[in-house]
Amino acid sequence: MRERVAKSQFRSENTAVAAFSLYRMRDVPVAKIRPEEGLDRKRDREGHKELQRSIQQFGVLTPITVRPAPDDSGEYLLIKGQGRTLACSLLGLKTIPAIIVDDAYAESEKVQQFLVENVARLKMRPIDRALLITHARQRGEETSEVAKRFGVSAATVRRLQAQLDGASAKEVAALRSGDVNLTKHAVIARWVTSGERSEAIALFTEHSIKTNDMITLFEALGWDGLNNLGPQHKAARLRFLRWVCAELSGPTRGTVKERLNALAVNIPLSLEVQRPAKVAR
Repeated sequence: MRERVAKSQFRSENTAVAAFSLYRMRDVPVAKIRPEEGLDRKRDREGHKELQRSIQQFGVLTPITVRPAPDDSGEYLLIKGQGRTLACSLLGLKTIPAIIVDDAYAESEKVQQFLVENVARLKMRPIDRALLITHARQRGEETSEVAKRFGVSAATVRRLQAQLDGASAKEVAALRSGDVNLTKHAVIARWVTSGERSEAIALFTEHSIKTNDMITLFEALGWDGLNNLGPQHKAARLRFLRWVCAELSGPTRGTVKERLNALAVNIPLSLEVQRPAKVAR
């Protein structure tokens, strides 16, 4: 009896794995998705607002499941993910990541669950996995459970949560577009306050500063002390950082430490934007 159960479970898991190998995520137009008959249901208003806020910040982390509409309209019938689809529509997002299945698999709840829970976890990019880990912790899932589900250490879960919790939509967009990777973002998140990170990311991206050089730069400038001056000096901090990045990315040779030492004697007393003089009338 136990052997028959084991074989049945093995066949079921193989079916799910086979489904996973057949279907991949695709971005589907939100306007072309309509709910299956009987799926349209009332939603908790506060819960849905929270979902919208999450999608606005992180994007859709878990793909929805759809199947092609049988009327050859080019539309899709929604199997799983009504809340995510509605949130995207309300936010004005044009597409949503979806797993497209055929009629045979659409009726299999076990396969649906496997696809929804595993396709993103197994095939997503490191940044998307990191965002999903952070999102799971924000929802209250225990660190140990998140670590087990994603196959990472508890320390990694805590590190990613500290790095990405509170990240702005611009930061997430920069990470997803590849303008900055997780390693560089971790350095920026360590040194730069949340309200200034997007600008800092843009500066380091524009001037192609290496990760180790970023660390050296922040340490040499005593950036923690500059942060302590408060938000009223944000503009001055960013002008200073822009000047340093521009100087370091120039043709001068030598290590970053050597070049920073050279810059130290040439730091301008003021980086205020020069305004044109008024013309006398």
